[in-house]
Amino acid sequence: MKFVNYMMATMIAFAGPTMVNAEQMKTQHSIGLQVGGGGLEYKGKDTDNQGVGTSYLYYNYQFMPGLYLEAGLLGAEDVEDWQCKNNAGGSLECFNDDTEHVELLADDFDFGSVIVALKGELKVSKRNAFYAKIGAEFYDYQFDLEREKIVDEDGTGIYAEAGWQYRWDAGIGLNAGFQMHNLGDLDMSTFNIGVSYLF
Repeated sequence: MKFVNYMMATMIAFAGPTMVNAEQMKTQHSIGLQVGGGGLEYKGKDTDNQGVGTSYLYYNYQFMPGLYLEAGLLGAEDVEDWQCKNNAGGSLECFNDDTEHVELLADDFDFGSVIVALKGELKVSKRNAFYAKIGAEFYDYQFDLEREKIVDEDGTGIYAEAGWQYRWDAGIGLNAGFQMHNLGDLDMSTFNIGVSYLF
């Protein structure tokens, strides 16, 4: 909760200095795609922190200087080959490609969500800006073990992201950021890089 409060305060600080020119602002739209990787924790059981890949397609609508509404689709899955087998004692253990132990007793993960968020942006130069996002995430995910579904969950969670972006005059931008997803029993965090186009 402290992280969420920090994100809200950051967005207000980002947007505040630019609100005075709201009447002069032109409506702006942007679309973007991010890819990332990281790890997840389910009911306190951690992965290797490197075994999940994400892709995020989003649209931004600027409704006042420094503030945007965002809607996006996010997908995630295990990108390393999680394998499970019985150890010498007869209990099941799971590993990734690098033979690192994975605490989750699962060999497949699939995730999808719809995100609606508020984005705040602070320009530090003509092309560079820092940004922060906070919003709701409507999710559905499942874990499988040997092709049998062992977890199937859906609901509403919290999405947050903070990062840096660079944009050329032609409207093409690059960004790098850190995402956090608080989804009930599941917590997922990833580092992302992306491209976007402003029009």
